[in-house]
Amino acid sequence: MQVLLSLLIGYVALYIVIYLHEVGHAIWYCRFGCKKHWYHVTVEPYLFFSTPLPVDIEKADNLSSNKDIIVSYGGILNNLIFTFIAYFLICRINIMDYYLSLFLWMFYTLHIAEIVSYMFLGNLYLVSDMKNIAKRAPLLRWVNLVIGIILTLGYVWILTTIPQELFIYILIYNLLTIVCMGLGRIIFTIKHGMGS
Repeated sequence: MQVLLSLLIGYVALYIVIYLHEVGHAIWYCRFGCKKHWYHVTVEPYLFFSTPLPVDIEKADNLSSNKDIIVSYGGILNNLIFTFIAYFLICRINIMDYYLSLFLWMFYTLHIAEIVSYMFLGNLYLVSDMKNIAKRAPLLRWVNLVIGIILTLGYVWILTTIPQELFIYILIYNLLTIVCMGLGRIIFTIKHGMGS
């Protein structure tokens, strides 16, 4: 029973992380007049091909380069904000409950996995938001890649700090997230004609 509940908690944490990432894009689309509701995004139960849609595509296509770059970074910015919130909660609250602790550690590390998958992997093979940013400001690709490398090293270190009783579930979800999201973004980018 503990195994099933732990896997379910991992799924819920990952779903929320992906939803919050898309909300990060949606907030900026709303601010720039391309979307009505920041909280209405598309995240399927199978988690792949999540987007900030519905968006007024015509208005989005006519955003200035700077606004388009801000929208592209919006998801990562949201991941970063919630990474710090989760870290604060882990550090400040004495969590005795296994499941709450598992959720917070999943939430924390999966946000970082999402950031690493964009900043590092998404710049090695240009996909999704990183491809859009590199198209608008080519030098940012290399800045993002360097930041991604640094974040990846920090992320690997953070994985070594996970409490032992939670480690296997968190490691499995983090590895699956990075591999699947990386491959999913490549497929999504190729499918929508944005391939290299």
